[in-house]
Amino acid sequence: MVEKVLQLNREKTIFWTLMGVLLLSLGFYMYSIRVTVSNVVARQSLETEISVLTLSIGSQEFQYITKRNAVTLQLAHSLGFKDAITKTYISQKTGPEVAILPR
Repeated sequence: MVEKVLQLNREKTIFWTLMGVLLLSLGFYMYSIRVTVSNVVARQSLETEISVLTLSIGSQEFQYITKRNAVTLQLAHSLGFKDAITKTYISQKTGPEVAILPR
């Protein structure tokens, strides 16, 4: 009789332990599915934003190229720019006048 009662208690303990593990596993599975779905939604949102920004950059590049090609010598003179009369050239010094920094 005592042996049967101990055996029943052991079976109850095993049953509730397995039910607890099953419920924890089910909860973790549902959490994982929710996180996966939210990550997919976030990724789609970012892809949409990337495509909008790419189109904006393309439009701005086109405007830049259009404005760059519109610059002429007459436009520069009308804005106050003048031709350089004297030209100055800079050469690299390779003699003792070049300072050597200590290491």
